[in-house]
Amino acid sequence: MNHNFKLIALDIDGTLITSHYTITRRTRKALRDAMDAGMRVTIATGRFYHSARHIARSIGINAPLVCNDGALIKDISTGKTVFFKPLPMDTARDVLHVAAKYSSFKVQIFMEDYKIYAGRGYRSMQFGRFLKLSSRYSIQGCCNYLRDFVFVPAKDAGDIAGAEKMMTQPPAKIVIYAEPGELEIFKRDIKEKFGDGIFLTTAIKNTVDILNGEVSKARGIAVLAEMLGIRRQEIIAIGDNINDMPMLEYAGLGVAMGNGPDVVKRKADFVTATNDDDGIALFIEKLLKKQEGRGDSIILSVKGLSHGGPSV
Repeated sequence: MNHNFKLIALDIDGTLITSHYTITRRTRKALRDAMDAGMRVTIATGRFYHSARHIARSIGINAPLVCNDGALIKDISTGKTVFFKPLPMDTARDVLHVAAKYSSFKVQIFMEDYKIYAGRGYRSMQFGRFLKLSSRYSIQGCCNYLRDFVFVPAKDAGDIAGAEKMMTQPPAKIVIYAEPGELEIFKRDIKEKFGDGIFLTTAIKNTVDILNGEVSKARGIAVLAEMLGIRRQEIIAIGDNINDMPMLEYAGLGVAMGNGPDVVKRKADFVTATNDDDGIALFIEKLLKKQEGRGDSIILSVKGLSHGGPSV
């Protein structure tokens, strides 16, 4: 096993941040140590740019940010877009037409730099969600959540028809919130209609994220690695959820968080502790000791590195 890793790609929710919506000092130090050792660190998240940018800056990532599940890569120091693979406009419109048949669906459209909400009162909706969750957050966590989800660029469209009119450029992705039964029917219908032209994933219960068929977190980190001159076997990906599975399989070393579901852990080479138990820090500390020749092997169970994944 080659331990000369050069790039770490981190998920945010359930991985980098704790359930209190903060990043621990130990995790911050471990990431700084990895960068001081010559490694590149980035974030690969399903969030859109403005929801991830502050967290990326707060840990000082030294590689462009991969967001929207790999559809968009941006340099956080300049705000320059270095890669964007949106849903084609015709596909996006057709997806919205299918979604409009379901009166209970809640729809958000992730554009390159803002969201379109197919409803009224995006901020009040998000604030109501925040109130249900805020009891588990620290004061700092509450501030972080409000910054990353409530006070972000978003436009209220009223309904799906209004959202389609407001969508004047191809979107990064469309996210739909629905009851499980209707959601499964919808997913089956659009997969039959669009086939490999779309990619479906999720990070939140009872939702589906609809992306260009050539997009995933794996594709995003593959594109970024090519830009940086880093080989696949030199990449570490760390995540906890369904939308992280492609990058865990693709990377030279896929690391699942202890709080992730079993289906995600089975795709990983290594399972670390939970996000509330410094899982990232524990892994990186052990990795750096191994690379310095001072520690035991970090690999507890290895699938091998012949994973399938996107070509670059």
